[in-house]
Amino acid sequence: MARRTAPQASFYDQLVLFRYFLHELKIDSISALSEKLNGSEYEGVNESGNTYFYTYIAHICQMRGAAVTPEKLRLYDENICRHTRQIGEKRGGLQWKYFQYVALLFTEMYLDRYFSDADTFCTDLNEWLRQVKDRSLGLIDFQPYTTDKLNKLAFMCATGSGKTLIMHMNILQFLHYFKRAKRINSRLSINKIIVLAPNEGMSNQHLEELALSSIPAAMFQKDRGFTTRRDDVIVIDMNKLKEEGKIKTVSVDSFEQNNLVLVDEGHRGLSGDVWYDYRTRLSEEGFAFEYSATFKQALKANATGNTQQARDARALMEEYGKSIIMDYSYKYFYSDGYGKDYRIYNLQGTVDPEQKHLYLVGCLLSFYQQMKLFEVNADALREFRIEKPLLVFVGNRVTAPVKSSGLSQAEKDLLTDVEEVLLFLNKFLSNRTQSIEHIRAVLNEDTGLIDASGKELFYQDFRALQGIFGLEPNPAEIFADVLRIVFNTDGNADEPRLRMENIRQVSGEIGLKVGEYGDYFGVINIGDTSGLLKNCEQKGIIVSNEEFVSESLFRNINKPNSNIKMLIGSRKFTEGWNSWRVSTMGLINFARGEGSQAIQLFGRGVRLKGYNGCLKRSRKLDTNVTHPEHIELLETLTIFGVKAQYMEDFKSYLEQEGTPTNETVHEYRLPVISRFDEVKGKKLHVIKVKNGANFKQQAARLILDKPDQGFLRYLLKSKTVIDCRSKIQTIDSTYSFKIESMPEPRTLPADILPLLDVQRIFEELQEYKSEKRYFNISIVKDRLLDILREDGWYRLLIPQNHLEINSIAKLEAATDYAVMALKSYMDKFFKYEKERWEAPRLEYAILDADDSNFVDEYTLTYAQQSAMDPTGDELEAFVAEMSAVLQANNGLDVYKKDPFHGKLVLFDFRSHLYAPLICLEKSNLKIQLSPVALNTDEMRFVDYLKAYVDNHAAELVDKSLYLLRNKSKVGMGFFEAGNFYPDYILWIDTPETQYISFIDPKGLMHIRPDDPKIEFYKTIKELETRLAPTADGKTVVLNSFIMSGTPASQLRQWWLMERPQREEKNVYTIDNPECVELMIDRILGK
Repeated sequence: MARRTAPQASFYDQLVLFRYFLHELKIDSISALSEKLNGSEYEGVNESGNTYFYTYIAHICQMRGAAVTPEKLRLYDENICRHTRQIGEKRGGLQWKYFQYVALLFTEMYLDRYFSDADTFCTDLNEWLRQVKDRSLGLIDFQPYTTDKLNKLAFMCATGSGKTLIMHMNILQFLHYFKRAKRINSRLSINKIIVLAPNEGMSNQHLEELALSSIPAAMFQKDRGFTTRRDDVIVIDMNKLKEEGKIKTVSVDSFEQNNLVLVDEGHRGLSGDVWYDYRTRLSEEGFAFEYSATFKQALKANATGNTQQARDARALMEEYGKSIIMDYSYKYFYSDGYGKDYRIYNLQGTVDPEQKHLYLVGCLLSFYQQMKLFEVNADALREFRIEKPLLVFVGNRVTAPVKSSGLSQAEKDLLTDVEEVLLFLNKFLSNRTQSIEHIRAVLNEDTGLIDASGKELFYQDFRALQGIFGLEPNPAEIFADVLRIVFNTDGNADEPRLRMENIRQVSGEIGLKVGEYGDYFGVINIGDTSGLLKNCEQKGIIVSNEEFVSESLFRNINKPNSNIKMLIGSRKFTEGWNSWRVSTMGLINFARGEGSQAIQLFGRGVRLKGYNGCLKRSRKLDTNVTHPEHIELLETLTIFGVKAQYMEDFKSYLEQEGTPTNETVHEYRLPVISRFDEVKGKKLHVIKVKNGANFKQQAARLILDKPDQGFLRYLLKSKTVIDCRSKIQTIDSTYSFKIESMPEPRTLPADILPLLDVQRIFEELQEYKSEKRYFNISIVKDRLLDILREDGWYRLLIPQNHLEINSIAKLEAATDYAVMALKSYMDKFFKYEKERWEAPRLEYAILDADDSNFVDEYTLTYAQQSAMDPTGDELEAFVAEMSAVLQANNGLDVYKKDPFHGKLVLFDFRSHLYAPLICLEKSNLKIQLSPVALNTDEMRFVDYLKAYVDNHAAELVDKSLYLLRNKSKVGMGFFEAGNFYPDYILWIDTPETQYISFIDPKGLMHIRPDDPKIEFYKTIKELETRLAPTADGKTVVLNSFIMSGTPASQLRQWWLMERPQREEKNVYTIDNPECVELMIDRILGK
């Protein structure tokens, strides 16, 4: 009988600290946040200067009863925004992605509690450990946290996800809370701030990046000692740390142990070498931040047995399970649309040398196609931040002894990985006739190489070249262009030869060129240059020395003027080298069985700046952007595996990460039919601010002062309520606040106002004003206390005894409360004045064909899941059929096309201003769609609207009804409703009146009835009155409606509101088939 495998806890389940902070915010998982926040609409800051991420997370926390208050979250958000401005100033500004923001928010929460009350924090964490143990039935049984071991945080984030910027933010975050704590406890001290880099090259990169972030830093130089300013960051190559200092190294103990240490490539040393010990000692009495994409691969989540090695592995997993505060590993990064797509080629079975050569020709042509597209579309690609493509060959073996006793001649002739690449290049260059025939075979899909499904390996892979050179490109013309673009030569010689030049002044580099006088097209970066040169010379490659080149080709490879197209090297590329250029990789027997190095290398290639720096590939953008043709080829990392077994290991790794292997990727484009010409005579109205109107630049300067009667009425509509309970815990940990015994709201007593630190209040408000860019507002220090003396506009939730100032800590806290209240006052003051100023400047305009809500085409992408998966072929046939139907019928020939059983639905409501609309199940990640598809609630609304039009033809005989999907961020949005972009715009046009309704189908379980989006049904009527004079002689009636995806029964319980009350607010539920009829009756005043 087979033995049962003992149950084991997954790696994710053991990340107890990360799970603790998700739990603190009442968030189920990082994926749950992605569903809402992974879009451009939530990036950036609102008019108040707070991030949209904060607005959403604070709302979720409040609705779900999270321990952290919205006020506390707002303070964290303000800190994040302030630090972001510093590190972004020289970078032209920064906007965080949701996962970066969450990492920074968790850090704020951790450091706040660590510095204010570590004992209580430790108690809370240990209570969480107890809950984790109970829920896992004892599988996760970690030792309790202790306060002396709370001084390390680790971030597991995918390569290309911005770890360097997170590191810089962490420095500023730590210093903020450290200095704040030091005001109360002057004994706190930090010796040095140290960045540990994996090698000298990365040390230089860190120094450059820190300068860009306006963080003073210097490279540690032993001969100069500690001559830097005390607050400067010191960058050290970790290889220079030793037990005892020597000529080129420094003793680890010379730095003391109370340092702030930031460890790049934090997985290094976890296998047991001295680096882990050194960095631990450096921060033993200080604090450490560690960063890696591959903690998961370096740690053993389920080591078994009772050997010392197994016990050490379990202890290390526990240590990092208790300190990894953020898990955004590659599977999340990829599924969210960040980084390049990827395509893996792999030969099945054993191939002869000629087939392998043909395969590598395909690799070279794939790279050439990327280079050609980059050359042809250079201007159009600029806003997509595509870098010049780079082909990287990486091998596990560089050289082998040419002469070794005991080896057979066959064994001596075996090529090392790097030599194999070089001999391929030499053969391709020197045998022109054969290379042209190979190019012909690849382009004609006649190589005899097949993929896992039995198809030609390069099937339809070179359509872009056919678009440039015609359906039957001339292979001789292609060969000549390859020489020009890839090899930097005009190829006039009948047999151009590869030339290897040993660059004597740059250690470890060999330049590659064609002929004696050509420009370098490639660089080999290895350790043993002499051995490789000797071996290659004996195999017939021309070798020479270059005495006069002094600049490193490798280090300059990221510079715009670098003409290097090819980089060849060994496993050293897995760490310590960053580039946005890598577009094609040839992996030759690389790091077999070593998952950490595999994903490190993979991460180098999938880095992508993306459209305007958004980090996303184009097909995952949620904004309407016209893509240059075939841009997807430049946003795809193409991987060619030369050793089939290795590639199987590599694919297994990707599958373990939960990402598709993408061996066969299908992409199809579906045209969109515009119906604007049918309505252009109707003059459909849209709303916009007058061209050129800008409150911040044009309004008069305003003094922040006591409120006048108009502003006071505005304030009293929504009083500022500041929950000080979390602040109280930092002063008196014995005070336990309970919701059911809420203290009476209070204000700061008049007798303590003179005791407040008015200078600090003034400085923090000035900084806040700068962060929010409130350029119109002037702050006068002498008027701030007068504002606080004004009664009625704010309230503090705090017990009376905490406003009795009998300690420095309480006085500091009271000053904080004043700052919080006055920041809110300034926000509302700005908003009030802005609304007053803009009100007469909004106007109606007429919808035109260039409106940003129109769509030109859809792009559908599908990654084949297995050799037997027919979905790609089915999708191709479906798209071809639908394209023909759309052109023939000016739309679909029926209302709905549903060939994939609800997973992908095309539908055409003839009154919608373009066709088709597409609904894609959110859980179906196999088919990707751009622009973003509709969800099922949004489709159901259109279903009901179509049914209404079909069944009420008589009632609509003198009316025209039109619908248009409203894009988030680029469509019509309403600041007064909380930056609200409703999903649809509905026009009902009559000879005398045009009814414009903004309709948003959405779930309401996290939205309260007083939310600005709900209350917009009233606000929009005020807007209607203000805009009436600009309606060009026609009466325009505005309305706003919410179509709730939350069923009526649940909404009734959640809102404690019956249907008539809800419908009075223009809220209807989609589970009521009459919802659209009721809505239109309301629009038309029936």
